[in-house]
Amino acid sequence: MLNKQVNFIVDNQGNRIAAVVPIDIYDDLMTLQKALVSNKPGDREHYQFLVKDAQAKGYPVGQRHKPGFMVAKGSTASFEQAGSLRQAVIDLRNNLLVKGVLVRSNSCYLFTEDHLFNSPSLAASLIAGNNRSGLDAWSNDSGFTLKQSGYGKK
Repeated sequence: MLNKQVNFIVDNQGNRIAAVVPIDIYDDLMTLQKALVSNKPGDREHYQFLVKDAQAKGYPVGQRHKPGFMVAKGSTASFEQAGSLRQAVIDLRNNLLVKGVLVRSNSCYLFTEDHLFNSPSLAASLIAGNNRSGLDAWSNDSGFTLKQSGYGKK
């Protein structure tokens, strides 16, 4: 979306007064506007992450520029574990198994309760079993990622 040409209409002093954008950007903006209007104050926008044999839901918590991420009870995580997976993620997964927050299910791990992660990336990496950018992995019902929704920006 950001690689598209945007033109501006300017007044006599050179101030921008309007923007002319490609129709696909306009359509994305209208979808985003509808999503923002449909959320009541206090409602949390939920995001999902689907990967192979796992699917998870949750929502960002805390500051927009550096959010934590709450993964909802009932979400699942992959049994698979890439050799490149960071040791901190492996240790956290093992810790959650010991505490019973994660339990072995048929073909995946199951979250038995909501769990707050320090970052969307940590949550996505644990769920996928490989390193992930959480800002790109989690998307809302309108298809916007956390990054496209304004998270992770200073």
